[in-house]
Parts: sequence; structure tokens; C-alpha cells
Amino acid sequence: MFCENYESFTASLEKRGFLVHSAANAGEAKKIGLSLIETGSVGFGGSQTVTAMGLYEALEQQGNPVYWHWKAKDMAAAQQSAAHADWFVCSTNAITRDGRLVNIDGTGNRVAGMFAGPKNVILFVGKNKLVEGGIDDAIARIKREACPPNGKRLGLNTPCALTGKCADCSTPQRMCRVTSIIEYPPRMLSALHIVLIDEVLGY
Repeated sequence: MFCENYESFTASLEKRGFLVHSAANAGEAKKIGLSLIETGSVGFGGSQTVTAMGLYEALEQQGNPVYWHWKAKDMAAAQQSAAHADWFVCSTNAITRDGRLVNIDGTGNRVAGMFAGPKNVILFVGKNKLVEGGIDDAIARIKREACPPNGKRLGLNTPCALTGKCADCSTPQRMCRVTSIIEYPPRMLSALHIVLIDEVLGY
């Protein structure tokens, strides 16, 4: 079951203008994604959550043009195509109790795709990313639970990848370079959907 304050999170997000959907698990979330993205091209930001859902493969089978640098030989070209797609799909690192979306990126393409590219955005969010506190708690959650495993997965030579703890490093391979806070859906978007999933997914 979702956290006790799930309805409060939904209310906070809807009050800010986000379109909220609920899914019992990753499979149900994938069905919601496919129902929303009937036609058009789809760009992807790096996401373990979306990987676990198998949405990329399902959209590819559905006949949508799909662009994901994780799946492409030419990563730069895939990122450019994703930035100009009809839809953008990824996750968010944290959602605060009052409905703000907080993310930390290394290159910035993922966070940029949420507000400065495609007109329609869908974020798939596991219940582990709902934060009872505010911005500081969200950032602490990201640096504690998202950055270390991501650094290890990527084989980076950063303190967090090696020790499992953030050291606010200044190493060349530092991941924490772009921090974004989305308080309301940007005006240029047609819609920003958030699919809350009653499952622990991603980092």
C-alpha cells in the first residue's frame, strides 16, 4: 500500500497543476503510459524506473519512434532527438510533501527534458521517492539513496560510488552538477503527467 499520506501527496501535486495517475505496480504503470502515448515520437531520460517497466520496448512495438541514449549507438544524436520529441518520459528523483519535483543530474539532459523540450511529459515515480519533508529532505534523499548506487552502476571514480556516501566531491566525474526544482508545470508544456506507482522502483 502507498504511504499513509499518499492522498495528501496527490492533492498537493494536483493543486499545483500536475496530472496525477495511480498504478499498483510497474506493469500497470506501463499500461497507463501506453494509453497516454497513443501516437507521436517519444524521448527518454535516463531512468532505472522506466527500464524496469519495459516501456521503451512496448512503445517500439506499438510503432512509436523512440529515442533513448541508453539504447542508442550514437548517444548524442539520441539525446538531440529526445529533446525534440512529442513526448518525454523519465522519472523524478524526489517529490516533496507539498508537491515539488526535485532532481539532480550530471549532464542536465534529463531535467531539461522535463521542462524545455517536448510539450508532453510523463514521470513514473515509485513510492520510495515520496519525501515527507521539503526541498532539503528531497536533496538529502537523492544524495543518500540515488547518487551512490548510480555512481556504482556507471563505474564512476567518485567517493559516493566507492563508499556509498556523498562527500560533496569536486572530482572530474562528479554527478551532482545540475539541480532542478519544478514547483508547477512550466507554461510551455501541454501536460505534465505523474504516475505514482505503489512499488519501490529505481533509485
